[in-house]
Amino acid sequence: MMCRRLEVEVLVRRRQVAALGVVLTLAIGACATDREVTRPEPEPVTEERLAEALLTEDDLPGAFTAVAEPQTTITSELIPEHACDDRLGSLEPEESATSEFTGNGTTLTGTVAWFPGGGAAVEQLLRDISADCSAVVVSDEGLSIRTGPLRFGVLSDDTLPISVEVEPSSGAIEERDLILVRRGDLVYLIRLVGLRPSDKGLLDSVARLAIGRIALAHDETT
Repeated sequence: MMCRRLEVEVLVRRRQVAALGVVLTLAIGACATDREVTRPEPEPVTEERLAEALLTEDDLPGAFTAVAEPQTTITSELIPEHACDDRLGSLEPEESATSEFTGNGTTLTGTVAWFPGGGAAVEQLLRDISADCSAVVVSDEGLSIRTGPLRFGVLSDDTLPISVEVEPSSGAIEERDLILVRRGDLVYLIRLVGLRPSDKGLLDSVARLAIGRIALAHDETT
């Protein structure tokens, strides 16, 4: 009887060792690093691909309608009355696309542009312009212009929000808001121009859309 019990115990242990070996083999196979990881080939950056990221009428309140031929581009100045932002005119994107809308006495523009190897330089240029235009006076037009940070909902490392207030010697103050969203060398520029105060809820909404769409475009083209 004792021998029979010992034989059973030995058989059980052998089976346990065999099962453990199978588990270890499977675990080692699962942890192997020589498996090939595939991903889709990057899409080319084209005007058509950038246009897919643009704002549309469906993204905006019903008061806004699309402008057939946008007048604002990536190179349009924020402050045409003064030379402090003339450097915007020197921007040369490889590809770009723009959509523009009017409504409630304001103009909203969204531009997506690609600057191969130069996306960070575009962001720095806008930071420099914001500082250079922080307080300027256009005496012959009776204008005081102030540039500073824009306070609205979406504030993160992905966005550079700038507000420009143009105050005439008499009359209402105009607010020109600009939000830059950048992912690598792709730049999304949102502009809202109208009387102060601007619609911060609208800016928050379109900035969130821009962040998501430029991230998708970046992932698909890199």
